[in-house]
Amino acid sequence: MAYLPERGVFKDTIEALDQNEAAAAAASLGYRLLEIAPVREAPGLETLFPSLFKASTGDLVRFFHQVASMMASGGNLMRAIEMAESESKNRVMRRALGEMRAHLADGESLSQVMRRHPGMFPELYVSIVEAGESTGRLGPSLEQLADMLEQDHEAKQRAMKTMMYPMTIIGMSFMTLAVLMVVAVPPLLKVFEEMGAGQPAAMTFTVNLIGFVKENLFAILGAGAAAAVGLALLRRLPGAAGVIDGVSARLPLLGPLTIAGDMARFSRTIGMLLEAGVPLSDALPMAIGGCGNVRVRQALRAGEESLLSGRGLAQELRRHRVLPSLFLELVSMGEDGNQMARMMNDAAATYQKEREDRLGALLGALEPASTVVVGAIVAFIAFSMFVPIYSGLDALR
Repeated sequence: MAYLPERGVFKDTIEALDQNEAAAAAASLGYRLLEIAPVREAPGLETLFPSLFKASTGDLVRFFHQVASMMASGGNLMRAIEMAESESKNRVMRRALGEMRAHLADGESLSQVMRRHPGMFPELYVSIVEAGESTGRLGPSLEQLADMLEQDHEAKQRAMKTMMYPMTIIGMSFMTLAVLMVVAVPPLLKVFEEMGAGQPAAMTFTVNLIGFVKENLFAILGAGAAAAVGLALLRRLPGAAGVIDGVSARLPLLGPLTIAGDMARFSRTIGMLLEAGVPLSDALPMAIGGCGNVRVRQALRAGEESLLSGRGLAQELRRHRVLPSLFLELVSMGEDGNQMARMMNDAAATYQKEREDRLGALLGALEPASTVVVGAIVAFIAFSMFVPIYSGLDALR
């Protein structure tokens, strides 16, 4: 609420980051402020469904690259944030960058303003930036962080593309089978009735299967959803997640793939944190949190406790069979030669390559498997539909 001689008392709305900025904007317009309060708006979709509107990995990679490039070319941090805010197409990120810019203007550091947005910047990112600020290497730290995010994003994209082809083939085959069973089978049944021929066993099985699915569709979907929820709840029970992940780590193709992925991610994070100036004791908990397999996390946490107690890291890690021997040797060499950062970077490159190779091997196994599945579906269609047709024709002769 404000006052102007020619308008009297009136209400107006001013877009600003906070009340101080709004008051300054009102004063510049000649308003005499009587009352100022934030406008209460209904929550937007990004507030109701934050997971659908959060900043993507690509948004964060572009942001860190932009800020690092601006600082490397002599620009200041405030200008870099402002540029990233103006170029961002994500509303949630644009709003967060605007708030960050306001707090930077109040004298806070980049790591402090990032810590205000934990949903966008996990503690790992904040620690890397904080270490870069304390050592005077903020630009290189941001560039390293962007590279790490980019590598993780590209690895996930490659994995998705690798799995897309066989899954698409199998999915389309089942869809084709379902359409044929629903569209083609009922007319064929009428044909057999008109022929006066008995209903073949394969056709009987198909009809009974379709009828069962139709009558119990919601029960089947509910059972599948309940099984998924039950498995998720089971993983939360003490010790259950460790047993499940321990079994999955021993699977012939999937187990080594997940372990290699965890080793690559952990080693890359440790190497980058150490190069940024973060002590190993502080870097370990942040890197361990990025591992997906519970058994791997348990082994690494045991190593962390051993390090904090003064016994070293490699000796304790050797007690856990889930960790690869090459990784253990590299940790031991890094610890003995005081070259942990270099050894972890070497381990990251090695296990990233191994992960890609194993992913290719998994694809090589899935392609013939999908071919066999498709062949089985085609054979089932031929047996249940075309063979009875020929049998019925023979019965008419």
